[in-house]
Amino acid sequence: MTQRAQTISEKMIKVDHVGENGAVHIYRAQRWVAKLRAPRLIPEIEHFIHHEETHRQIFKEYLSSNDIRKCVSYHFGGIGGTLLGLITGMIGTSAIHATTYAVESVVLSHLEEQLAFLKTNDTQAYACVLEIYADEKEHLAYATSRLDTSNKLTQPLIHIIKFSTELVIKFGMR
Repeated sequence: MTQRAQTISEKMIKVDHVGENGAVHIYRAQRWVAKLRAPRLIPEIEHFIHHEETHRQIFKEYLSSNDIRKCVSYHFGGIGGTLLGLITGMIGTSAIHATTYAVESVVLSHLEEQLAFLKTNDTQAYACVLEIYADEKEHLAYATSRLDTSNKLTQPLIHIIKFSTELVIKFGMR
């Protein structure tokens, strides 16, 4: 029988697992809408989906190998990700890039904090986070290079998504 996360390391990975599930759903919803609104983005979105599915599996395996149940907010992360992906996909290309930029900015900051903590506290969790770090940096670099700062929605959207992402992380770590 699985148990609740007990240590900070276990809670970190549990929250990371939720985040990756949310990311998979964001990109899947954006891909669905991009077929109509921005078909040229589909190859890159599919590339990101593959990364996020792999990341989600890495965290799932950590949780499973340590008999830790997934976070109660796991499915809410998927629902929230789907809604965010649909909305930003309907807005268009600039919103898709702004979403990736906002989410990855927050995620990378948290991953860097996690790596510093986990290096001396949980080598298995450290290896999991380190394994996804380069992909997340790639996503941020891609989005940054394509960010449309002339669009009036870009900055407010970035602020809202960053704030929401931070809230999800804080809620999960409680």
